[in-house]
Amino acid sequence: MILLCKKLIFQLLILAVSIGYLITAINLGSPIVEGSIQPSFFPLILGSFAVLFSGVLFYNEFSAVKRSGLTETDSAGEKQFSVPIIIVSIFIYIIAFSTVGYFISSALFVFAIILVFSSKGKYAQKAAISIVIVTLGYIVFEQLFGVRLPALWG
Repeated sequence: MILLCKKLIFQLLILAVSIGYLITAINLGSPIVEGSIQPSFFPLILGSFAVLFSGVLFYNEFSAVKRSGLTETDSAGEKQFSVPIIIVSIFIYIIAFSTVGYFISSALFVFAIILVFSSKGKYAQKAAISIVIVTLGYIVFEQLFGVRLPALWG
């Protein structure tokens, strides 16, 4: 039961951090101005999903505590370890995005998330997938939506 309460507190902390991120994203400005998507659009979407998913995780953990029929040897411990890594990755990504530009920060962020959610090994393949995803993101935002993304050189 103590393990379940710790998990509940942890999920509540994750929800609070996600709400803080969403508030920060909202303070970046309007995501759409005069019919065009602004750079604040992506952080706002990411923050919304973070709140949604962390809210679902909190609810699931709260339900588990109410049932309290679970044993203390819950196998979700490994998955719980990845949540702080994801949150730290998001904060580093936010800082790096405007500092080192879209390509480097996004490629490293996508690569880190792939590593968290996949099996070990095949790092070159995962790096290539990250670069493809970031390139597609660039095409969508720069070419399709006309949103200028921060670059390392300017």
